[in-house]
Amino acid sequence: MTENRLTRIPFIASSIGFGTLFLFVFFRLYLHGGNERLFVLILLLKVVGLYTSYVLVLGSMKVPYFRRFCPRSRSFDCEQVIHSPAGVIFGILHTADLGVLYFGGSLLVLVFSAFSGNFYHQAVYLGIFNLFTLPYTVFSVSYQAFKVRKWCALCLIVQLIFWLEFWQFFPFIFANRMVFKIHLNLIYPAVLGFGIVLSLWPLVRVLLAKAYGHYSAEEK
Repeated sequence: MTENRLTRIPFIASSIGFGTLFLFVFFRLYLHGGNERLFVLILLLKVVGLYTSYVLVLGSMKVPYFRRFCPRSRSFDCEQVIHSPAGVIFGILHTADLGVLYFGGSLLVLVFSAFSGNFYHQAVYLGIFNLFTLPYTVFSVSYQAFKVRKWCALCLIVQLIFWLEFWQFFPFIFANRMVFKIHLNLIYPAVLGFGIVLSLWPLVRVLLAKAYGHYSAEEK
C-alpha cells in the first residue's frame, strides 16, 4: 500500500467521525445557551489541538507525510525540535503523545458533559487542568528560541491553543466566585473522558508504530 493511501484512509475516516461528533455536540451545547455556548469555541480548540498533536505524533515516527504540514526552512524545523532531548520524556514518551492525551481526554469530557448538564463544573475542572499547561508553553518557546534555535510551527500552534483555552476558561475560574466541588456525579465525565483515552492511546500508538515503522527504520 502506498504512503498516500496509508495516510489518507485514517485521516478521511477520522475526519468524518470527528466532524459528525463535533456538529452534534456543537448544536447540543449551542441550543442550551448561556455559559454552554462558551464551550463551542473550547470544543473547536480541542479538536484543532488534538489534530495538531496527532500530526506531531506522525512526525515523531519520521513519517514523510508530516513534512507537508511543517516544511523545513531557515527558521523552522519541526523534526529537529520534536526529536530534541526536550521532545522526549524519560527517553520513551514524546510530548506529542501528551498533547493527544490532553486534548483527546478533555474533548471526551466535553462530549460527556453535553449530556450531564454540569457544564459549569466541567469548565472549572478543565480550566484548572489547563493552568498546568501554561508553564510548559514558556519552557517550550524558550527552548526552541535559545537551545534548538529553530521553531516548530505545529508546536507553537499547540501552545497558542493552551493560551486561547485559558482565555476561554478565565471567566469560569477567576471572573466569578469559583465553586469547586468534588462529587461522583460531577467528576464522572472527567474520569470517563481521560480514562478512555489513557486506556486506548497506548494501543493506538503501537498500531501506528507498526504501520509507519519502516520510515523510522529507513532513517537508521
